Amino acid sequence: MREIDIEWVQPGIKVTAQLDADTQNPVLANLLWSKLPYNSLQNHALVSGNHLYHLVPIPELVSTVAETKEDRTKSPDGTVFLSQLRHLAIKYGPLTEYIPAAPVGHVRPEHLPLLREAGRACWQAAYLTKSPIEVRVTRHGESQATYRLPHPPVVQSPKVQDLIMSIHTTTQNIWIDPPPELLAIHEGHIKSRAGSYDQYLSTLVFVNGETRPLGHCALDGLVRAAQQQEFSLEHLKWLTPNFVPVPAEFLGYCGLDTLWEFTQQLLRILDTLQSKDEYLALISSLALYAHCLNAWSLHLFPWHLGEAYHYREDV
Repeated sequence: MREIDIEWVQPGIKVTAQLDADTQNPVLANLLWSKLPYNSLQNHALVSGNHLYHLVPIPELVSTVAETKEDRTKSPDGTVFLSQLRHLAIKYGPLTEYIPAAPVGHVRPEHLPLLREAGRACWQAAYLTKSPIEVRVTRHGESQATYRLPHPPVVQSPKVQDLIMSIHTTTQNIWIDPPPELLAIHEGHIKSRAGSYDQYLSTLVFVNGETRPLGHCALDGLVRAAQQQEFSLEHLKWLTPNFVPVPAEFLGYCGLDTLWEFTQQLLRILDTLQSKDEYLALISSLALYAHCLNAWSLHLFPWHLGEAYHYREDV
């Protein structure tokens, strides 16, 4: 029996889950087990219900296809899921989102009260207090762990390697600590003064709405394409400028200057790439950075404004 500990550091809550390595999704379960330990910023679902999820630093998740998926609204509380969106998620109560997901394990039944307590703490952090909560995932009983992002692949081109390492270092710096640029945006310190009629709430909405598809759709889509034989390096060089610059430049205008600078550097050296391996290493690094920005954007957004939008009884 393989078990993992999931610890939420700030509220001081830890639960243990059993991985279902011999049933349902053994490939995904084995992948998770092989990459432990790791840490991440904990997010709480905002539309699906009583659901926790966090960004997992396992790039292989993007291209690993689940063997089995299930309707999460019917899954028992405590079910642990892995997603091609690079997420580990845990159901702790009622859900409305029926989109199928890949189960890989279950929290011990006796730990479900602790899981629900953690869920409530994470909701308060996301919805109201904005105090970050770090989550740590380890093999059960292993107390000594070093939490660093996996080192990116080494490529031949010095220019490409330098950019990969710059993106990697920047991602590591904001993995658990909030990005200064996003903090500035949420405080209204935006050089362009983006936001019509001198308000920036709409800018927060658009930043939040653009970072998610940039990472999950554009960049991760290119990661998957790079791993398919049907797509040559020349295909990827043509596709990239058609998917990435528009949202990245808009986000730069809104205050995410580093993201736009990384994108411009990528575009400048794109034609010099000599192999798909170089391309994959570079685009994967930028994708993880975009995902990290998205996780923080979701955490920092003023969701408490939702108090003015409660469902009516007749809906």
